[in-house]
Amino acid sequence: MAYLLNVILGTIVPMCVTALVTIAITIIFKTSSTTNFAQGVISAFGAYVVAAALNKLNLSLWLALPIGIVVAVAIAVAIDVLIFRRGRYVNALGKQIITMGLISIVVGAIPLIFGSQTPPFRVFVDGKLSFLVGGQDVTVTVNALVCLAITAVVLAVLFALLRFSKWGLSVRATASNEYVAGMLGINTYVITAISWGLAGALGTLAATMNGGINQVGPYFMTSYQVNAFLAGILGGFSTFYGPVVAAFLLPLANNLVVYLANVIGKPELSSWSLVIVYGLALVLIFFKPEGLFGKRTVKKV
Repeated sequence: MAYLLNVILGTIVPMCVTALVTIAITIIFKTSSTTNFAQGVISAFGAYVVAAALNKLNLSLWLALPIGIVVAVAIAVAIDVLIFRRGRYVNALGKQIITMGLISIVVGAIPLIFGSQTPPFRVFVDGKLSFLVGGQDVTVTVNALVCLAITAVVLAVLFALLRFSKWGLSVRATASNEYVAGMLGINTYVITAISWGLAGALGTLAATMNGGINQVGPYFMTSYQVNAFLAGILGGFSTFYGPVVAAFLLPLANNLVVYLANVIGKPELSSWSLVIVYGLALVLIFFKPEGLFGKRTVKKV
């Protein structure tokens, strides 16, 4: 039991990172009708800015994070205003290709601006908490609990705004039908710009959390982006909450496969954990293509 709890508690930060990246991708997908393949590298750029503020200005992580968020928001909004707004009527595939091109631009800019060395990073709070379960130690880092609290507050505020605010109504209207929303007087240009900026902020927050447990690099958010895409499909892109729920489940499922492999005495199966989890997810998508929490839509012709 203690081992299982350690596995679950050790998954807190990956779950938080995946959830934040997923909601960022979902918001852009629903308001801009595109899959943002550059989300990971934009988030990484924000983490590099945070690292620069940490190491060059000697700021605490709490003060460096807002600087990274501001820069990432500015970049994301500029991408929407200068690129996607001009190509508003480009089809979905064309928009996806544009975001792929942005990956090369951002990745190429990172070493030119920040250098090629891996920047040192910090966690929000140092320290660990330990307690006994069945006579065995269960340990969780204070940083993981802080990340969980931050993620919970951010998601709660975001979902409340999406559900109850005028901005949220405008976002949902734009996501449903951008052209009809514009005819109803909603400034869809502003809505999409805010969505991109919000995605940049959420991505930087996620990358900052990830920077505390993994080495920062241009592609260090890529695996989370892949999981976020899968979470979006598995949870159902037709809702905002479905992808986030799936985002929490995927990293947990991966670590539980590793746990079960060790329990049954087959530790070599641990290397197949992602294959097993992705395979099960694809089976679920096959039987429920609209997603676990998605709504089946019927187009009338």
